[in-house]
Order: sequence, then structure tokens, then C-alpha cells
Amino acid sequence: MILAWHNVNWVTIRLYSYDLYDAENFSVLFYLPGHHHPLTENRSGQWACNLEQPSRLIYKPIIPDELVQSEEQIDLVQLVELSVIEITDYHDKKIKR
Repeated sequence: MILAWHNVNWVTIRLYSYDLYDAENFSVLFYLPGHHHPLTENRSGQWACNLEQPSRLIYKPIIPDELVQSEEQIDLVQLVELSVIEITDYHDKKIKR
């Protein structure tokens, strides 16, 4: 898989980057260490994997133009490139009273 890194710390994600680089497409991400999963709500279209708790590696597929313009549903096998967005803890931190 082709990776595009954007302002992330290479040392922190070195091991996961090897897994992502070796992945054929998005369909195999579910089987990699780190609990790769698609996100929802305000992060719809993005994916995450667990790093050192509570940090997550956030990335998104790079969808080829021919798939964007198609009216058919995109299959994960068709997604072979990703862009790393950030490393963050995106969970809501509610204060208990």
C-alpha cells in the first residue's frame, strides 16, 4: 500500500507503518495488529488504529478519481493508498462530578 505521511512522528509509528506498507489493500487492515477500524460521525471517512493507549493513528484512504466518479459502492479491495492524518486521542473526555 502506498503511504503519504503528514506531520507525524515516524519513530512512534514505525512498526505499524511496516504493516500498512505491506498491506495489499484496505480489506486486510482488519487482520493487522492495532484494531484498525473505520470511524464514524465527525470523523466519517477516516480510519484509526490503536497505538499506545489512548493514542490513535488516524488515516484515510486515497480514493482514485475513477472510483469517486463511479456510482457504484467502493469495495475495500479497491483502496490501495492511504494518507496518515495525525496521531491523537480523539475520545471524548467527560469530567465526572
